[in-house]
Order: sequence, then structure tokens, then C-alpha cells
Amino acid sequence: MDLTRSQVGQIEMRLNRVLCAVLALWVCGTLSGCDALYRVLDKEGAEEKQLLGDIVPFESNPLVEEAQALLYLYGYNAGKADGILGLRTRNAIEKFQQDNGLEASRFLDKATWERLNVFTANKLVIERQLNVLLVQKLLKAAKCDPGKADGKMGAKTREAVLQFQKSHGLKADGKIGHKTLGKLADYLTEKIQNEVAK
Repeated sequence: MDLTRSQVGQIEMRLNRVLCAVLALWVCGTLSGCDALYRVLDKEGAEEKQLLGDIVPFESNPLVEEAQALLYLYGYNAGKADGILGLRTRNAIEKFQQDNGLEASRFLDKATWERLNVFTANKLVIERQLNVLLVQKLLKAAKCDPGKADGKMGAKTREAVLQFQKSHGLKADGKIGHKTLGKLADYLTEKIQNEVAK
């Protein structure tokens, strides 16, 4: 039986599809499931799935909402903190990753999540909000007078933030973003933490 080139091409294409399907099934079975294959092929995406669970389009996820709130706090426009992992959030994640020396994958992977939450561990951020009282104490320790440490972001505190940013080679915009918090954390001592905890 003689086959035309077109028929041979179609047969080859079908055989390739079958071989790919068999290979995928074999790999999934060998590696204990398709999630293992996903981890091999797309590490950051797999880490995001492990961290956030399955993302359902247009359905809110509390961890995404927390990430959005932290991104906004640090000066990144992730859009409304609605828990939906959309384009603005992906763009904000990418910019945050670039600014923090992380691989710009646009995924909320383990390294990005840890970097987003670094200031919750030292209490500079509490419940998605800046701990202004602690910031004021740290500004004072850095010889930038924020006025009375009252937990309010008043004019004197804003002036102290600008002074701190200028003296530490940061962009002097008066906003307390991720880089400013990083420099402020250098002044964090156990004594200051205990004072704020009282």
C-alpha cells in the first residue's frame, strides 16, 4: 500500500501524540502522581500551588489576599486586596521579586512568600499593618527624631522617615516600603522590642 506524504505526516503526528501521552502517564506513575511531574517542570508554579492550594479563577484565596495587602504595604500596586490572583497581582509579584533579588517568576513561590513576610516575624508588620510605634522607636534609635512615640504617622514621623531615607541612601519619598523597613530592621534590638511589647 502506497501512502502519500500527507498521510505519512498525519500518522507520524498521531504516533507522536500517543508516545507523549504514554510517556506522561509513565512519568506520572513513576514519580507518584502528576504533581511530581509539575514540580520537575515548573518549580515555582508547583511551590505556589503547594502554598496556596488550587487557584480557582475569580474565587478569593486568603493567602493571596494577605500577599496583596503586604505588597500594597511595601509600595507595590497589586490592585484591590480581594484574594484573586490576577494580572496586577502577578505584575506586583514580579516587580517585588526583581527589587529583592529573587527570580522574577511572577509566581508566589516559597522564597517570595518568605521575603514578603520577613517583617511579620520581627513585628514591624502586624496583621498586615505597619507597626508605627516600633517604626518610631527605630527612627529614634537611628538618630532621626520622630517626635513622641505614639503609634501615629504624624508630620514629625514623616519628616524623620525622609531624614532616615536620605541618610541611608534610600529613595527619599517618605513612604515606608520594603527597603526602608529593611534598613530600619538593622536598628532592632531586644530592648526596643520589649519596650513596644509592653
